[in-house]
Amino acid sequence: MAILFFLILLVLLAICSYVIFKALKWILKRNIRIVYTLIGIGFLLLLGVVNHMFFKNMQFIQSEVYPNLYIVKYPDKDHKVLQQAIKNQVLNHFKTKVKKGKQLAYSNKNDIHFYEYGGTTFGFLGEAGTGYFIDHEEDLGGFVTEELGMYSNYKLAQFYFNPCNQDSTLICGEIKYFKEGEIFKSEILQDK
Repeated sequence: MAILFFLILLVLLAICSYVIFKALKWILKRNIRIVYTLIGIGFLLLLGVVNHMFFKNMQFIQSEVYPNLYIVKYPDKDHKVLQQAIKNQVLNHFKTKVKKGKQLAYSNKNDIHFYEYGGTTFGFLGEAGTGYFIDHEEDLGGFVTEELGMYSNYKLAQFYFNPCNQDSTLICGEIKYFKEGEIFKSEILQDK
């Protein structure tokens, strides 16, 4: 199976290389084609930069399998903005009806996890990364292991909570913020 996949990949690579070689040979025959090609490449690069700068807003995606897991697409580079967004999401988590679901391995029922979307790989075994856990369960054994703990560098925050001592209808807890897999800040949060 793996040999067949490798042979198909090799054939596709050879075909793509041939097509690119012929296209470059055709473009380089005339100066006007070179100019139009460079203008087209410049325009595509400009579109990519504009899209990345202005149209990729931070998104919190709640896992369909694990209701206490949020995958954050395009997290803000400013840590203060990101931390405030995570705090707001924690408070919104308790205001909305919490979905029933499974428990993450090695976690409590009283915590909420935030991971950056990333770590994506693609091989002959399929796609993986933190996005995998949006609609898949952790696979803790077998031929391929896929668990959230493998992506500790993508962990953004974790909120541990319990009912408040003063008022059991409120939620109190501690948010721990992570940077490159290490805790760099923590704070107490109380639902109001």
